[in-house]
Amino acid sequence: MKPASWPQKTAPRQHSGKALWQRRWRLIHRWVALILGLIIALLGATGALLELRQPILKWEVGEQALTLKPHHPDSPMLAAESWTQAAQTAYPQFKQILGSAPPRGGFLISDNALVFGLLQDRPGMGVAMIDPYDGDARAFFVFNDLWLAKIVAFHRSLLLPPTLGRPVLIICGLALTLSMLSGLYLWWPTRRHSWASMMLKPGHRRLRDWHNASALWLYVPLLIVTLTGLILSFPPNLIGSRSLHSTVSNLHGTLMLGTPGAWISGLTGIALCLLYVTGLSLWWRRRPRRLNRRTTQAGATEAGNTDAQSKLTTRSTHST
Repeated sequence: MKPASWPQKTAPRQHSGKALWQRRWRLIHRWVALILGLIIALLGATGALLELRQPILKWEVGEQALTLKPHHPDSPMLAAESWTQAAQTAYPQFKQILGSAPPRGGFLISDNALVFGLLQDRPGMGVAMIDPYDGDARAFFVFNDLWLAKIVAFHRSLLLPPTLGRPVLIICGLALTLSMLSGLYLWWPTRRHSWASMMLKPGHRRLRDWHNASALWLYVPLLIVTLTGLILSFPPNLIGSRSLHSTVSNLHGTLMLGTPGAWISGLTGIALCLLYVTGLSLWWRRRPRRLNRRTTQAGATEAGNTDAQSKLTTRSTHST
């Protein structure tokens, strides 16, 4: 009797070079988002909130601190030294004045002049609002006590000491840059109609459309904000001159486009949240399909091994 043939090895499935690269980039894109996506989304959310820092500050410290008293149009503005002296006289809480900013010239936006410094009896940064024309004391508060300060601290160092928070921010910046590049590679259209993915369409692909559109429509400003944020995560002495640091900071916050740029920058923060939520939802929806595929592959492998063992047993029996 003719002996049964030896089981034939199945040739491994071959992937084209492009398909292999797509698979690799897809894995990078997926795992970057799963591991660091939540932190990146929260950085985007706090960044968007910081574009609303004026109404948040007004809610916390009151309208008087931010609004200017009526003055004659020809009234001259006092020198910065006069603002500092007025703040030191009106608020003995100051231990040391560190600096001042003209109306609407600092991070905290106010029509009054801003004087800031160290406190006498506690850690923190004291802030005085001084009328820039007559030196009248308008308000005093400790910046560290504000909710706005917590938002700033999270956005700049994740509420961690700078020595710990900055390295994490650098990792997040590098990861987000890699995620954006991999996402662009995976999306890049090979056919003309693929550009339609930039539009929102009705149907079961709405979640994917939101994911694609929120990234593609804001891709350039989002990349600028990401790269400048990465640069600002390094210690200031490593960035270079103070003017360079100021330029990078302005590019990060307003894209150097003033108020319209600030709103666009805020939208990129919202986009990061939307990208995280839609990406996580897409991954979760596909999870049963991936598990089913793995089960099927495992079953097929087990069946193949059983069949091979059966053929070997049959051949051994015939030989005997």
